[in-house]
Amino acid sequence: MIEARDQSGIMHGALEKVGLPEILDFLSTMSKTGVLLLRNGNVTKTLHFKRGVVVFATSNIPDERFGEMLLREGKITADQFTEASKQITRGKRLGKILVEMQALSPKDLWNEVRHQVQEIAYSVLSWDSGTFQFFEGEERTGENITTSLTVQEILLEGLRRIKNKELLEKVFPSKDIVFERVLPASRPTNLHFEEYEKHVFKLVDSERTVQEICDLSEIGEFETLKTLYIFFSIGYLHVKKRKDKFVEEQKELAEGRQIVRSYNEIYSFLYHYFLREVGPIAENIMEKYLNKLKVDQPELFQRVTLRSNGTLSEERILENLKTISKDRHSTLIRGLNEFIYSILFVIRKTLGEEHERNVLVTLKRTRPDLFEKQNP
Repeated sequence: MIEARDQSGIMHGALEKVGLPEILDFLSTMSKTGVLLLRNGNVTKTLHFKRGVVVFATSNIPDERFGEMLLREGKITADQFTEASKQITRGKRLGKILVEMQALSPKDLWNEVRHQVQEIAYSVLSWDSGTFQFFEGEERTGENITTSLTVQEILLEGLRRIKNKELLEKVFPSKDIVFERVLPASRPTNLHFEEYEKHVFKLVDSERTVQEICDLSEIGEFETLKTLYIFFSIGYLHVKKRKDKFVEEQKELAEGRQIVRSYNEIYSFLYHYFLREVGPIAENIMEKYLNKLKVDQPELFQRVTLRSNGTLSEERILENLKTISKDRHSTLIRGLNEFIYSILFVIRKTLGEEHERNVLVTLKRTRPDLFEKQNP
């Protein structure tokens, strides 16, 4: 969409279709010189580029004009503003007059011009609608004071200020994206990241999805998405892939099936050992403890039945597993272990500690792999 041009060759488009960070990155990467005109309703702002760097900005919002900004931020008094405004002529700008009045130092003047450009540039990054046009070529702004802001500087601070959740939802309509870290060779040296931003960046490992990073970040989903958007916009992250949820789920369920079968071998052994010692009542006792698990852990054991050989209904456990959104593997292992502990407990309670030791020795000898899985 950035390359759309009208008959005069002017690039233009809608911000709903192409994000402003992408536009700014394009102009920076291509070292463009010209004026980016942005409109949102009655609001009009411009960013002036020189070889890919922002050197000036304008806004038709009164509060963003130079004098009003100085007054609002307490850099000059109302009397100084009024007096300086009276002296403005075609060849004499407000800033020069304020310096002559000693209301501002020359250093303050340059800093405040830079600050004004920054604030205008930051503000447009919160827009989620509007239009853009880029008029390429040198342009005389009539400004003797300009600044030099890299697009990465603007994106870093401007995107930090985003409070619009809907904007991030458009950027991340799906959270199954997997990012990989990429450190640009020509990255600016004046970018300073907060510790929480570095933390989120380190969570990107080319395997975790955006959702998984949000779950791990400790700063909440909104701030995590914003941080990822910042790193992506300044070129520190690339999209590696999107996880196929169906494939991932099938893989996870296949692993779950193997785990259930492994535990069922233990259950069958324990059931037949118990059956040999106490008779048919063994089934009733195991049913009792299974019913307790249905109450304690319904997400995993609801409608699970005990088969005639002492094993649990595999398909029902896997169906329940599908409905668990987080920590499926640990939930499965924890629940299956609980059933083992229950059976071992009743063997010790009913038959004595010697029988429990016999069971454990047999399991260690015949199926050490399964025995290890029952450890907490």
